[in-house]
Amino acid sequence: MKSGLFWKLLLAFGVAFFLLPQLFWALVTLPPSDSAQVEILSLSAPQAHLTGSDVVERQARGPDGTMLRVRYHQQGVRRFLTIPLEPVALALIFGPIFGVILAWYLVAPIRRLRLGFERLAGGDLSVRLTPGMGKRHDEIADLARDFDVMAAQLEQSIQGREQLLHDVSHELRSPLSRLQLAIALARQDRSQVDTSLDRIEYEGRRLDSVVRELLSLARAESGHAPGDDYFDLTALLESVLADARFEADAAGVRIVSDMGHAGDDTAPSLRGNTELIRWALDNVVRNALRFSTTGQSVHVKLGYDDEAKRYEIDIVDEGPGAPEKVIPTLFEPFVRAEETTAGFGLGLAVAKRAVTAHGGAIQASNRAGAGLGVHIALPA
Repeated sequence: MKSGLFWKLLLAFGVAFFLLPQLFWALVTLPPSDSAQVEILSLSAPQAHLTGSDVVERQARGPDGTMLRVRYHQQGVRRFLTIPLEPVALALIFGPIFGVILAWYLVAPIRRLRLGFERLAGGDLSVRLTPGMGKRHDEIADLARDFDVMAAQLEQSIQGREQLLHDVSHELRSPLSRLQLAIALARQDRSQVDTSLDRIEYEGRRLDSVVRELLSLARAESGHAPGDDYFDLTALLESVLADARFEADAAGVRIVSDMGHAGDDTAPSLRGNTELIRWALDNVVRNALRFSTTGQSVHVKLGYDDEAKRYEIDIVDEGPGAPEKVIPTLFEPFVRAEETTAGFGLGLAVAKRAVTAHGGAIQASNRAGAGLGVHIALPA
């Protein structure tokens, strides 16, 4: 690996440690400006009072042609870097040592970061850098922690996609196997052609349904930027409930709605993607209908929290609820409250991703007595 930064830092610290003693010596030992005693006398003038072995005498001609005698103490005019050899030797010895230590202290964690990125790019999603930073509490340690967070999120995302691919393969395998079986039966027994065609048609519809739900899930997952549409959430929810009532009336289930003061003109419009929110609400409402039987009701309540500046939606059914062990994973793809129920377990997963894309939150819980409740919070 290249070490250009190490040598640059080493050179910088070495030069700094070499110059620091020089500067310190110059500041401490240089005499003040008036200590450099200089006499300028005419050659015909009497001897000056400057005496001593270090007195230097020079002759010069003045501007008017007069010959002048210049005397001065040699020690009074010091040059900048004229210092004893001992400080220079100490600087040459300890300067590189301290330079190496400091340069290595700065470069070593950067090397770890680079190696971490190389391992991550190579597919090693388990790489973590914070344990190797020791007790550092500087910007480089913060960068290592951010790297670990990024790696953990990437690992979780990749594992989720692998699990999703596995679940999709499982869901598609079953109807495809039944399709092949129906075709084989029709070939073996011509009297079973009509029955086999009915089965083929049914399995084809199931395949079409799972593909459409997967497309909805993909769109919801890609909805990081919810959009710039401003829409009336009350009107959107009423439209979703109007469509759901056709299905509910056929099953003998009532949909009871309460819009509260969210339906008046004081509640603000919601900013985001209208279709994503429609998918979320439609999937939650239809999930409640799926677990309701004749004579039961689905209660839908919409409210607006003025202090928190958010909409709150509660959708509660009177069905059997969900097992407590399933609730924490209820919004994951292909998770169903009961294996015998219809559907593919993608509806609530689509709802969660659509709500999350708008900065909201969604959670489910069993109600006292019976029924499952889903609470949705969307910031206005």
